[in-house]
Amino acid sequence: MTSLTLITAAVVLYGLLGKHGYGRALALGGATAAGSAAYVGGVAIPTFYATAIVAAGLVVARTCLPHRTAPAERKGADIGLVLLGCFALWSLLITLVAPFLFPGAPTVNPTHDVLTPGQLTSSNLAQITYLFLGLAVVMFLRVSRGGGPELIGLATGTCTALSAWRYLSQVGGLPFPEGIFDNSPSFAYIETAAGGLQRFRGILSEPAGLAGNCLVTIFYMVSRARQVRGLRRAGCLVLAAAALYMGAISTSTTFVIAGFTTLGLVIVVVAVGFVSRRVAFSRSMVFLGAIGVVILVWVLPLLYSLVASAVSDKLASSSYVDRSTANDDALASFFNSFGLGIGAGAVRASSFAPTLLGATGVIGTVLFTSAVVVFLRRSALSSTRRPVVWALVTFLIIKVAASPDLSDSSGVLWIALGLLSRPPTELDTSADLPGIRQPAVLRAHETP
Repeated sequence: MTSLTLITAAVVLYGLLGKHGYGRALALGGATAAGSAAYVGGVAIPTFYATAIVAAGLVVARTCLPHRTAPAERKGADIGLVLLGCFALWSLLITLVAPFLFPGAPTVNPTHDVLTPGQLTSSNLAQITYLFLGLAVVMFLRVSRGGGPELIGLATGTCTALSAWRYLSQVGGLPFPEGIFDNSPSFAYIETAAGGLQRFRGILSEPAGLAGNCLVTIFYMVSRARQVRGLRRAGCLVLAAAALYMGAISTSTTFVIAGFTTLGLVIVVVAVGFVSRRVAFSRSMVFLGAIGVVILVWVLPLLYSLVASAVSDKLASSSYVDRSTANDDALASFFNSFGLGIGAGAVRASSFAPTLLGATGVIGTVLFTSAVVVFLRRSALSSTRRPVVWALVTFLIIKVAASPDLSDSSGVLWIALGLLSRPPTELDTSADLPGIRQPAVLRAHETP
């Protein structure tokens, strides 16, 4: 047992017995990404994957036991889900076969093992298990009637709120249960930089982890705020502001680079939508946008200086050398395996792309990327799914920048893919055209 065992059990019961459905349990499980629900055989089980085990059981029960077929199941297999399933199967296959194809090949992880025919490491087993549990979450949410875009907000928003609570305890003496929400022995908890400079990590394992959660929270909450009213809108904006502040004090380069990359993508998407007449704006939004452009003229040089300074400092750090070396080693594994990869858990670079290539090769990378593209393309024009789309896009940009693992203990990846895999509804397929000449549509989109 750990300090989160009973809490996780209560979350599972809440999901099973509560009226909102089990998706809430999955979201709350992902809120403590650096937390462990149990410690079994020397392996810490993240809280999200502990709740995912129950979701997998529900998927099996739904498949094997007689039941009334859900609408999503009657429509047959989804191409995105099929691609994701093929990715999981290929990852399992190459993990089992690679030691026989490339015996003695070095792995790219902290243990520096070599591939040995007939032997799987604990890292191999853990990553494959997490991958199939993530697939089970997608399958469960695809046909689950409970939960929607708010699941992403519940996961990231709760993590942001708990991190803010810890910050207030440090600066204002507010009581906080230190070591409860970030109790996993699998992580090295980092709160200082070179030279002993103090940094803030919230309830995550390191400042970069906090920066990632804050970025997803910001872009999700701002997008979600357009869909809700009253206290819910205020809550979204307060959490976005808290995330912006904590991301800034984390002093993470990831927050700066991934944040401006995502912001630039948002601006491009909005501009293209406006020019193509898919997106229109109310008079107040046009007025605020004009003010923003004027302010941007003065702020842009400062932003450029900030980004350039962050990148320059990162390039000059020993961390950059270590991360670059890990990425180079992962790409070497990719080429030395003739593009097949050497198995899940055998490669852990410093960013996602080299890890995916080194572990699953060309086939795995194409399958995973294709699945994500299918889900995003289907949901791109859906106003109700837009917060989930931006959360997933932000999350993937962060992973490409500085997050290596195939597994995701925050749950954002699998919950987002599960929500986006749902069949479209009338509300999803309606055009998002809130604007000056269509106030009725604007009001519809601001309704929860």
